[in-house]
Amino acid sequence: MSGVVQKVTAFVVRERGGVQELLVFKHPTAGIQILAGTVEMGEDLETAVKREVYEETGLQSVAIEAYLGCFENELLEGERIIAETTQVYIEPDLNAMPYKEKLTKGLTVNYHSTQEDFTHISYIEYDKHPNPTCICYNIIGWVPNENIGVRKTRHFFLLNTQEETTDAWELKSDRGHIFMPYWTPLSPKPDIISPQDKWLDFVYEKI
Repeated sequence: MSGVVQKVTAFVVRERGGVQELLVFKHPTAGIQILAGTVEMGEDLETAVKREVYEETGLQSVAIEAYLGCFENELLEGERIIAETTQVYIEPDLNAMPYKEKLTKGLTVNYHSTQEDFTHISYIEYDKHPNPTCICYNIIGWVPNENIGVRKTRHFFLLNTQEETTDAWELKSDRGHIFMPYWTPLSPKPDIISPQDKWLDFVYEKI
């Protein structure tokens, strides 16, 4: 198995009319989120967090104000993380039938067991959050051990931007989803999906 998968989270903040605002975005199926993602091979943390801001909002002129710390391991007991985008097989054998959809790097999955060179996992994805109406993916299968991580470390950064934006806008993501970034007051705390709401508690003590 692989070791640690590094994650970054961007708290992009501005002040308008004496009110501090946080940049979040509405994902069409996964709810309201803070800007975040997975560090790619060869990236440092600072490059990764700026890339994630660009990919999820389109903003290019952002500057890091401070590193706010990290969660050493976000994985719960019974969870693993996909360390490299991987095929999932119906049996613990590279010659077994694979699922059509691959699991991408950075996804958290449920861990069931390990058998020699493979890990038995499951992953479920719904059509929307909150209040889903159907299941989009329900994958239960075997993944090569080298593509599974056992720790997920999340790093938090405070950033600002000099780019002028509207209060809300739309952006087409690389998977065809339409994201809606928007600014929301820091107080009261924004209504963010779980477990990202815990990120707010951690960061609010530092900004």
